[in-house]
Amino acid sequence: MPSLHQTEVHSASRLHGEEPAPLTERGKDASTTTAAASASTPVMVPQSVPTSLDPRNVTTPIQVDKVEALLQELGIAEDWRHVLEGLRNGFDVGVKDTPPRSFMFENHASASLDEEFIDSYIAGEQAAGRYSQGFAPDDLEGIIGFFRTSPLGLVPKPHSDHLRMVQDMSYPHNNPEIPSVNAGVDSDNFPTEWGTFDSTSKMILGLPAGCKAAAFDISSAYRITPVRPDQQHALCVYWKGKVYLDRAVAFGLSSSAGVFGAVADMLVAIYRASGFGPLRKWVDDFLVIRLPHQTWSEDDFLQVTETLGVPWSHAKMRPLSSCQRYIGFDWDLERKVVSLPEEKLSATRSLLSLWRSPGSKFTMKEAASLHGKLVHTATIFPLLRPFLRSASRFASSFKSHRARLRPPTPLRADLGWLEHLLPLLPNELPLSVPTPLDLGWWGDASTSFGIGIVVGPYWAAWKWAKGFHVGPKQIHDIGWAEAVAVELGLRMLIHHGMLAQVPPSTARLLVRSDNNGVVHVVNKGRSRSETTNATLKDTYSLLAQHHLSLEACYIPSRLNVTDALSRGDVAAFLEGFPTASIHSDVPLPSSLISKLSSL
Repeated sequence: MPSLHQTEVHSASRLHGEEPAPLTERGKDASTTTAAASASTPVMVPQSVPTSLDPRNVTTPIQVDKVEALLQELGIAEDWRHVLEGLRNGFDVGVKDTPPRSFMFENHASASLDEEFIDSYIAGEQAAGRYSQGFAPDDLEGIIGFFRTSPLGLVPKPHSDHLRMVQDMSYPHNNPEIPSVNAGVDSDNFPTEWGTFDSTSKMILGLPAGCKAAAFDISSAYRITPVRPDQQHALCVYWKGKVYLDRAVAFGLSSSAGVFGAVADMLVAIYRASGFGPLRKWVDDFLVIRLPHQTWSEDDFLQVTETLGVPWSHAKMRPLSSCQRYIGFDWDLERKVVSLPEEKLSATRSLLSLWRSPGSKFTMKEAASLHGKLVHTATIFPLLRPFLRSASRFASSFKSHRARLRPPTPLRADLGWLEHLLPLLPNELPLSVPTPLDLGWWGDASTSFGIGIVVGPYWAAWKWAKGFHVGPKQIHDIGWAEAVAVELGLRMLIHHGMLAQVPPSTARLLVRSDNNGVVHVVNKGRSRSETTNATLKDTYSLLAQHHLSLEACYIPSRLNVTDALSRGDVAAFLEGFPTASIHSDVPLPSSLISKLSSL
């Protein structure tokens, strides 16, 4: 294994999915084998290194004494003692052990894309007191003992040409002999409050008319959160032969969101106790509502905590408006609707086109990014949800961070459907779910016979084709059959022109089923069953074309009027439900012709 100064940095051939150069263990000769290295001891450090110059300390721009005074004034100081302690003495970030020797890793190839950027970043962090001076590795080890670095890399900021420096604290990956920093951190131990899409929707639905909202962003939010000095040895950075000790939480550490989140939760409490709000926050982004009777300005909001040292970004502030952007969506407080920003919608369409281009290959990070963007988009386009499973599977299929793989056929097909559906869907989602329109839609399926449907005055029944089997241990189970019943019911509504009865303000239809499983998957938009998911895709495609959505409702079998139809007992059905007297002539789609035959 090459020594520290002989190790060559890989060329920057990729931005994502790269592996760092081999591990360098402090105190090992270049010819030392791995087994021998494990038993070796570190090189002794010269005694002339002054141990009094310990670079580990607590640095934050937040003025803790002023924060504590304000908390006491507001009567909530006791609730936030743990945060005050963290700001004064550094936060526990979950690092439990000191390594048995010092470990250093070569940086990712992407770190060489813009060395001046990293030079400038390090200088800025030093000026802010968050990075120590650069040490020769021997010197740092002599002062603080064993330490470790994590590979640096550069990644693009979302929707920007600018770069962000990250530390890959999950490296090495799946190595039991040398676990990564994150491998020893349990992020569940660092809970925080999240202003989710659902909680934001609920908040806005409860607002009176005349409200406005402003959005605020904290600059370098993680970096204002200090790390306990006795854990800083695990957060070192190696750059151009020098090791820098990092004193603040950083992107790449799995506990960072929760650690900073404790500070953000305290700020939320301060603002609520000071009369601001309602409000929601997502990491460092704050959405604050000004109620009709309130008169505070954006400056009033900022001054409450800017005087305490909280570095709010004035450039990223979005002024008070009845339509405000938050967590990547535009929220209209007056109309109670949410939409995807047009530039994001356009970027999603371009991304789909890129992924479907012939011969294209992608890395694990790019696959994970695609899945994340599609999940985000499907938040307000629920009809897209059945088409996301293949993207999730592809992202989890990679065996190496260096691999570049072609999208498999199922993923390419799903992306094609998404490209087709996006232009058909209105880029707007009402926050209040409309009461579904009841057109008398019932459906049922049985493994022994087939499917029965009623929509208003029309009924239809099909039996399973000869040789086609439905049930346990079959490719097609009862969940799939019940989903087919929903699809055929929708086709009956379309075939008989019943959608003319649907007012544009509703566009949400009620369908009844006695299968809890299909009720769940229809309302959720996806299933773990491949066959059921395929049927959902067909159903959701029809819904998108007609600007509709469904709400499935469970009813017991004894109350389901189509129970007799699904067992082939047409006479019993007509006797028990005479209002449905017209036998439908709706044609079967090509995907079901070989599986069903009409009565």
